[in-house]
Amino acid sequence: MNIRPPPRYVVRSEQTRPMRLRWWGGLALWVASLIVAAVLAYAYGKSATPRTSVSGKTVEALRTDNARLKQQLAIAQRSLQVANVASRKLTDTLAERDEQINGLRADLSLYARLAGGSSRQDGLQLQGVYLHRVARSRAWNITLTLTRNARRRDIVHGRATVDIDGVRAGSLARLHWSDIAAPEQKEGMPFKFKYFQQLHGTLMLPADFTPNRLRIHLDPRGSKNITQSMSWNSALKNPENPQNVE
Repeated sequence: MNIRPPPRYVVRSEQTRPMRLRWWGGLALWVASLIVAAVLAYAYGKSATPRTSVSGKTVEALRTDNARLKQQLAIAQRSLQVANVASRKLTDTLAERDEQINGLRADLSLYARLAGGSSRQDGLQLQGVYLHRVARSRAWNITLTLTRNARRRDIVHGRATVDIDGVRAGSLARLHWSDIAAPEQKEGMPFKFKYFQQLHGTLMLPADFTPNRLRIHLDPRGSKNITQSMSWNSALKNPENPQNVE
């Protein structure tokens, strides 16, 4: 008769299964979080790459435009400089031409006077007056040009003086030649010629005097005196211009 061994019984705790379930569940959640993180990282990287590329293209385009604008600005500035230089040269050239024309007009008037081609053919005439300031002083150099008609054969001689009208201490005043001329010319600037002569003198103005007009007196020996006037500024601007004399 066979005798069967008694059955084995294993005693298991009732809490083992829930603990395993929780462990597997936590593992599953961790793996799922890794997968989600990987997916998000991939998606962000894919979306960020085109933005970086577009931004780089924009910066490069801006740099190109900036360089082009700088070049255009440099060209425009250079063109403006060239135009300014050309304008100054043209202005200087025109001023030189005007000066030459004035000089030619003065020479023509002088030659016409000497040749007897003007309406006033006889007698002594004041052809031109020119003032030039002595640097850093109140002194002025004055030049008078006297002429006579070439038909006159005799020699004229005499003296020339200049008075100056202006304002002094708020009132009208006149300075006489003897008060403002150089010591050796107090009696006047002597002249002696047949056809024409230039007289040179120096005068000193007071510091509180503002000149306005010149009064030129010619005293030829044996003939009547001649007095002519002109503005101070005309004598400064138009050297030897006979049309300035009034």
